[in-house]
Amino acid sequence: MSDAPALAERSSDAGLFTSRKFLALMAAAFLAYANVAVFFGFVDHLRVLPVSPADYGILIGAMAAASLVVRPLVSPFSHAGNTRLLLSIGTALAVAALAAYTIAAGFWSMLLVRLFHGTAFAVLGTALMTAVVGVIPKTKSAQFFGYLAVVTLLPYTLIPPLLPFLDAHLGGFNRTLLLFALLTLLVFPLVFAVAGREPMSSGDDNASALTGREIVSNLQDVRVLRILAAMLLLYCGHAMVFFFLDGYGQSIRIAYAGVFLTLSTAGEIGIRVAAGAFFDRMDKRRLAAVALVALGLAYAALAHVPGEWLFFALGLVFGLGWGVAMPVFNGLIFDVSKPRFRAFNINLGLQMFQAGFFLGPLIGAPLLDRWGYASLYHCCAVLSLLAVVLIWTKKEKNNGS
Repeated sequence: MSDAPALAERSSDAGLFTSRKFLALMAAAFLAYANVAVFFGFVDHLRVLPVSPADYGILIGAMAAASLVVRPLVSPFSHAGNTRLLLSIGTALAVAALAAYTIAAGFWSMLLVRLFHGTAFAVLGTALMTAVVGVIPKTKSAQFFGYLAVVTLLPYTLIPPLLPFLDAHLGGFNRTLLLFALLTLLVFPLVFAVAGREPMSSGDDNASALTGREIVSNLQDVRVLRILAAMLLLYCGHAMVFFFLDGYGQSIRIAYAGVFLTLSTAGEIGIRVAAGAFFDRMDKRRLAAVALVALGLAYAALAHVPGEWLFFALGLVFGLGWGVAMPVFNGLIFDVSKPRFRAFNINLGLQMFQAGFFLGPLIGAPLLDRWGYASLYHCCAVLSLLAVVLIWTKKEKNNGS
């Protein structure tokens, strides 16, 4: 009889991962992150516009900058009682933003569109994560975030290699964005496919906005702040690889650099599917530290890669490192947070993703311009090791239960 609770829990978790609510939310997450993955070729699009190369970093990072401002404003008001409404608003804004790129023909118009798109993504992403947090099993946080990350990374696997084909057959990058605007409309039926008056509700305690005093109290938790800072450093390095990899591949005469990201995403998916169940059975801080050290070594190797075979092999190595670090960090945030603050803190973790994709290009562009690609990836290695320092502290009592 002692095994009955464990068996019931495993059965409940298995049912969750095949439930209509879970599948609808995962499909919506896929479509939301396709909004970001389609911009793998954004720099090439900027080259055909009357925009100075010196301004590329500003335009690349503007979307993330808008999210940095908007997400903290939206997050306290996003709760189980209004996620359907916010998901609908965010979806409508995202569709409009993708369509608006077709009329952006210079620096200022493109900047406005990027800021608008970042606002849309912040609203959509915040509401989506609030809905997702409401269904996370308490003892399966890292595994659950591993599965979620698999879904949100699939666009990065599938879309970059398809972009040349889509651009050629649809008539350019703007037409490709219009296609993705149409695909984003599919979020609407997914939101309303879940039965019930308010299907995202996870309990009365979480169905109201946070107060200012609650937010201040939450942000006084040093554990949360350290994890968030380490996540910021992790995502800065990830952004510098994502946005500058294509140019680096060209500089060392490697064609189809996008395959690097395909391999890295395959590694992320593989490690999460194969080993995700073990993420919650191990010390998450130790596991995150090991992954960050491995990433630091990989960045250093990427700075001096001698040929295409090692270049593509490193793509797989990065995938394994990112595949462990990212869900484990989210699991750490979930575990140390009180239930009332879990959705808010997970959204702060996504805020670090946006901050990294804003700061990464701003840091990387001048480094690249002055000292070249080697300095760029050496910087990433240093950031990775600094993240280890931030999380390598004495483990404190969990207050998340």
